Amino acid sequence: MHPLNAYAICGSIIASVATWAFLQFPGLLIWGAFIGWASFLHTGGTKQVFASVLTSLYFGSFMAWLFACIVTGNFVSINIPLLAALIVAVMAPIMILGSKISFFSVTPAVFYGFAASFAYLAQTPLVFDFAMLTSLNKANVVFVVPISLTIGACFGYLQVIASNVLAAKNASKT
Repeated sequence: MHPLNAYAICGSIIASVATWAFLQFPGLLIWGAFIGWASFLHTGGTKQVFASVLTSLYFGSFMAWLFACIVTGNFVSINIPLLAALIVAVMAPIMILGSKISFFSVTPAVFYGFAASFAYLAQTPLVFDFAMLTSLNKANVVFVVPISLTIGACFGYLQVIASNVLAAKNASKT
């Protein structure tokens, strides 16, 4: 079988299973899983990049959590739009320069983690709140987004392995 066909078939099956599974556990974020999956695949989809993709996603997610804590914590008395802009002006270079550390070397994944976490905070009622951000609640962005991203990256890894096996199995028959 042509590798692209194997890849498409495996992707279809795994995405279907992932969708079903995530609908069984509504606290998890299927869109977050697909972001983690895509992040792993766009970085090459190899076991060598798996760990750095995950740690980069986590770093971005942590930075979004930190951003939200600063904004909601009432630590400074500056209007929110100005405070948010100042925080971003400090955080963006930190997120980029973090790529000098091998664990955070996948800069796009850092920004995907940040964006996914911020999307969750912006779309989900009651989570963009300092008390929630500092709680051990399973709906806390610092837990639910990284878990969803991780599951997605694992599905991406599974897709690569399964499609390589399928393509190789069918190639050996010809």
